[in-house]
Amino acid sequence: MKKIGVILCTKSKYDYACTAAEMYQPSVLFSARQTFMDTMYDEWYINTSKYGFMKPEMEIEPYDSWYIGKTSKNSQLKNNPNILTREMIDEWLRKVSSQFPNPEEVELHAHISSAYVKELKKIFPNLIYIKPEVSFTSTAWKYVDATKMALNGSTLDECLEFLNKRVKKTRPKEEKKWFYHVDGREYYGNAYDMSKNFPETDNGCMYGLSMGTTQMSHGWVINKDLLPY
Repeated sequence: MKKIGVILCTKSKYDYACTAAEMYQPSVLFSARQTFMDTMYDEWYINTSKYGFMKPEMEIEPYDSWYIGKTSKNSQLKNNPNILTREMIDEWLRKVSSQFPNPEEVELHAHISSAYVKELKKIFPNLIYIKPEVSFTSTAWKYVDATKMALNGSTLDECLEFLNKRVKKTRPKEEKKWFYHVDGREYYGNAYDMSKNFPETDNGCMYGLSMGTTQMSHGWVINKDLLPY
């Protein structure tokens, strides 16, 4: 049975026409997942309600993002008005179904959100759900680690088992600090404050920035010396 992977498109995009694989590179999570896909799958796709399943080399234009529901706790999704209607979801399913005339011959590895998985199960009887962590940052780092496992000889099944294993960690206490934006804004507080005061940010991403696991997120930095870059 042919094994294929699928990951989600993202709100973060470039503002010019390019391949689907390039379009979403501003997203750290997408980039981490794409690297894993390139490493482990001969065939993989990017899911979007606009086009169905896109091949990475497909040329596309920038477009507005739509979401399948407001179930996520992430502030970006809660504040986004573009929610798919039932009619739009059915049209997306029709597009995907037309791409796979023999879905029973496919083992679909769905590296996407549960709301999409629920719908895709109507098409693919052999679907394996790879559940993300709560935050985008934690999920991205798990894909980085899974790719390292693959490069060190781990099988696809071993990597998927690792990705599906929940990480139980005590979140280290974060001290309030100054955040600096490339557009000149400054803010003193913590990651939670940021996600409440700036809807374009994400609590998990800003926490990673605050704790030093990433150097930049949504145009914000802790180290002012990085602003020119």
